[in-house]
Amino acid sequence: MNRLKRLLTSGDPAESWRGLSARTRWFVLACVVIAIGLFVSQLVEIPKRSAMRGSDNTFNYLWLRSLMVGGDLDFRDDLDACNTLVPELKTTIPQLPLTKTGVVTNKYGVGWSLVSVPFYLAADGIVGTGRALGVWNLERDGYNWVYQVCLQTGHFLLAGFALFLAYRVTRRWCAREPAVLGVAMLWAASPMLYYQTSNLSMSHGVTFFALVLCLYALQRTEAAPERWLWWMLAGAGLGLATITRYQTAVFGLVPVWAILMQVRTTKNLPAMSRQGLAFAAGAVPFVALQMVAWKIVYGSWLLYSYGAEAEPFYWTKPVFAEVLFSAKHGLFYWHPLLLAGCAGLIAVAWKRGGLLWAGVVVTAISVYVNAAWWCWWFGSSFGSRAFEGAFLFFMVGLAWCFERLSERATRWLFAAGASLVVWNLLWLLLYRMALVSRNDAVTYGDVVRAWWKLIT
Repeated sequence: MNRLKRLLTSGDPAESWRGLSARTRWFVLACVVIAIGLFVSQLVEIPKRSAMRGSDNTFNYLWLRSLMVGGDLDFRDDLDACNTLVPELKTTIPQLPLTKTGVVTNKYGVGWSLVSVPFYLAADGIVGTGRALGVWNLERDGYNWVYQVCLQTGHFLLAGFALFLAYRVTRRWCAREPAVLGVAMLWAASPMLYYQTSNLSMSHGVTFFALVLCLYALQRTEAAPERWLWWMLAGAGLGLATITRYQTAVFGLVPVWAILMQVRTTKNLPAMSRQGLAFAAGAVPFVALQMVAWKIVYGSWLLYSYGAEAEPFYWTKPVFAEVLFSAKHGLFYWHPLLLAGCAGLIAVAWKRGGLLWAGVVVTAISVYVNAAWWCWWFGSSFGSRAFEGAFLFFMVGLAWCFERLSERATRWLFAAGASLVVWNLLWLLLYRMALVSRNDAVTYGDVVRAWWKLIT
């Protein structure tokens, strides 16, 4: 325990907190209050509607629920019992063509369900104990309110830990206060404010955690390249991210970059081989688990499950302008502060190099991959939700801006950033109340008119 504390902290946390300016402390506390408020308001809705509602959410969870309740991966009985889909989807999905193994398709990765196992077991234990003591007659069905509360709470706490690790990653390149501001402000002005507080059954919170874990472990290898445990942990992070959202496999470039950097410094090819093997040892079990799941459901060890549902990429026709600047969930249109983080990332990479250049490259690749997908706006989405790994590097970029700009410019940046956090929160509330479109384009004027209509 003491060793873990030394690894994850630097100095006395209370002293570090007191060392921050009052402005930063108040801002962080406001972010914490907002996060808890959004999370609790979601739990309060559970008696009326499931916190895991939606197609993506449902199928992320079915991998786990089907195994725990039915002991198989035949999702038809899970869909019959679920309270997470609107009636038309609940009726039509089981009528779709079955796979060659005779079950309903599930194009989503198993990562979200894998991370949820301890939270599910805790809920199952609570429900079983309550039944044994005669407290209630709740079924061990994986859907009732106990399961929902435990799963949502577990993922909310995981989101908090991911942000702490993001701070530790950012601290590698920036001083304490800029790192705190960079992480907190960019998070609160990004889609992650929604997906790590209000819609925790989507895959994005787990993906962000996994990629942050990977980069944190890679940072640790810089000081101790011979420690195979850190390479394994980095591999585990990338493996988990990949089986949660397949496109994050592009972030595999980052550990490759880290290994090549160390070879360039040490000229030690045998060491590179050991590092690569240790990394693979961490990643392969996660990938193998996904392949087993595909084999059971689809009858194939390896496939592109989205392709099985006719969802192609148009690699020669990427829509870069739309995915970045369109009112239809454009990355920088919906969340303008990310543009400052992107500019800062390029600046700090130019100055400090190393893994930050890998961050620039994989961010550019992510833009290309997302722009080439047929559904580049990602359907019902709060902003452009498909850039979880890039958000981490943008946090570093924004922190660098706070560290390197003049005092006057920093004050202006803080004021602009805080204003954009408020704007993001107001847009999020409209999105949650379905007062703006969740799938189509939403302009700034639409947001203003929706709020004016709401308050008048």
